[in-house]
Amino acid sequence: DLFLYGIRIRIVKASRDEYFGDVAHLAHRIMDMEHVDALIMLLAMEGKVVMVGRSRVPELDVAEVLGEFGGGGHPVAASATLRDEPLEVIEERLIRKIKETVKPQRQAKDIMTAPVISIQWKTTIKEAESVMTRYGVNVLPVLKGGKYYGLLSREIVEKALFHGFGRNMAYEFATTDAGVTYPEAPVTEVESVMIEQNQRFMPVIENGRVVGAITRTDLLRDLYEETLRRSRIQKEGLIEKPAMGKNISRLVIERFPNEIVALLRLAGEVADTLGYNVYLVGGSVRDLLMGEKNLDIDIVVEGDGIGFARRLAAQIQGVKLITHKRFNTAKIRFTEKAGLKMPAPGFTVDIATARTEYYEAPAMLPKVETSSIKKDLYRRDFTINAVAVKLNARDFGQLIDYFGAQRDLREKTIRVLHNLSFVEDPTRAFRAVRFAERFGFRINRHTENLIKTALRLNLFERVSGTRIYDELVLTFKETDPVRALKSLAGYGLLQVIHPELRFTESLEETLEAVHESLTWFDLLFLEEEIDRSRVYIMGLLTGLGPEERKAALERLSTPTRDMTIILDEMEKARQVVKELRTKDPVRIYHTLKPLSLETLLYTMAVSGDREIQKAISRYLLELRKVKPALRGRDLMSMGVEPGPLYSGIFNAILEERLKGRIRSREEEIEFVKDFLRRHG
Repeated sequence: DLFLYGIRIRIVKASRDEYFGDVAHLAHRIMDMEHVDALIMLLAMEGKVVMVGRSRVPELDVAEVLGEFGGGGHPVAASATLRDEPLEVIEERLIRKIKETVKPQRQAKDIMTAPVISIQWKTTIKEAESVMTRYGVNVLPVLKGGKYYGLLSREIVEKALFHGFGRNMAYEFATTDAGVTYPEAPVTEVESVMIEQNQRFMPVIENGRVVGAITRTDLLRDLYEETLRRSRIQKEGLIEKPAMGKNISRLVIERFPNEIVALLRLAGEVADTLGYNVYLVGGSVRDLLMGEKNLDIDIVVEGDGIGFARRLAAQIQGVKLITHKRFNTAKIRFTEKAGLKMPAPGFTVDIATARTEYYEAPAMLPKVETSSIKKDLYRRDFTINAVAVKLNARDFGQLIDYFGAQRDLREKTIRVLHNLSFVEDPTRAFRAVRFAERFGFRINRHTENLIKTALRLNLFERVSGTRIYDELVLTFKETDPVRALKSLAGYGLLQVIHPELRFTESLEETLEAVHESLTWFDLLFLEEEIDRSRVYIMGLLTGLGPEERKAALERLSTPTRDMTIILDEMEKARQVVKELRTKDPVRIYHTLKPLSLETLLYTMAVSGDREIQKAISRYLLELRKVKPALRGRDLMSMGVEPGPLYSGIFNAILEERLKGRIRSREEEIEFVKDFLRRHG
């Protein structure tokens, strides 16, 4: 037997004069009878050597081993046949290849959480309780002089507080004989200590300093994955991978452009040189799992995010690096001179240090601190967004899913990560509805109840209008914004803007008309920028009175100037509807010319009158482009002295062009001559 990295590998040799055909069955029987992790049989018969390999562990890929001998198969079952080579020589080659192929067992550093929230030894018990609550942890390592001293559990803290020891120091009540481990310790060793000592939190120590921690949850997850990895072969001899053990590198390579894949691989290589773990996170991972296209590249680094970004940018060259030291984030913007060509000009990559956050009060913006990928994902809004892909070379493509993102994507469910999610950030309720409508998902009952609780507790009153407006703008950008707005109303979220804002049948018709007018304008391909959000906001406020509209805009923290414009434009739209019942092109032109594109499209939507819509359409497509071909210098060359007369001439030319009586520059010249004769 060979023992490598705690793995027992048995090599069985045999020779027969006659042919033996059922070698695979024999290997199967031996594996069932013997307590070995892997088996490789060498059977010499009739001038050839048949090799059969079986493996129960992911650390030894028998297909890779027997591939050395021209064989093939799967990681857990493979075979090969050799001729004209002595059994002893084959065995030597086999042992050498096994030693090259077998991978080390998982170590503490592979499953630990890092960095770890800790406290100093003279921190008071009351302060320790505050830290535990702030970060949602139940055990804190206690440090003395930067080195590990002991552990303080929530249970001990609560009892100490009960007995009136809130001002006492942490070291006075810390457990100093708890088991600890080191980064290279086999997970089996960690498991043994934690079970024997009934320990739920084990610090990982290196040179006296806490570099990570393994919780009971980390251990249970690893044990679960190990059980599945060691389970019997499933379809086609492949091992079914658990959520956290799944590698989706093939998916990454197939669904991202080659340039993006090259960038992600480079990010992993740079992280390896710095000793960091690096991950692709956010919507691009979620959409990757859903089969949707999303090239928003967000990278999270367990380490110095800005330092990593600088090193990555230096590797690419020809890119612009933008850093934000306050948040420890960076952007890499690709230029035309970049060493890697991206799918679109100005392509950017967002890079952040793995962070955790805490809220000092409900609905307030969070305080952010450096943390681990697990904590970073935990601060996300919903489980479907709390998923990552590891980019380091050794584990490229490994899926990181602590919170059931795959389950909820499969079940088409929007679910919060914890019960205080909407207390910490009520605007997540708007996002829940938006994602549900975008993907055709359902918001699970528990999450719905938490939205209702947030409304009942009036938590939205503490949210700034700007943040609510930002959520509305994102809603307006959805493929079917009207359906999303209707769903928001169904949860009572529109009344956060104004208590009288209700989703009536009339409002639904107005918003549908707004959506249609904007879609129509898009199809004109005029390449003119419009503020779509303003049109939707006007549509949303249509059913309210002037004072209610003003109050709603104030709730959305609309700047005074913008508020005045919106209210004025809504009033102008009402007047235009009255005045525009005409086919006279001159009147149409002068009525609509003072209005912005946004107001025109809003008027088109709310008029409900086919003739008015035709008039606005005619203005946008034809009349607004009409202007005289002649200029002031042309009038001067015709002997007209500069002065008020110029305005009269140009207005007259414009009217004639609008009426279709003048169509060319030459006709304009003749018209001016006639105009001058008539007006002396």
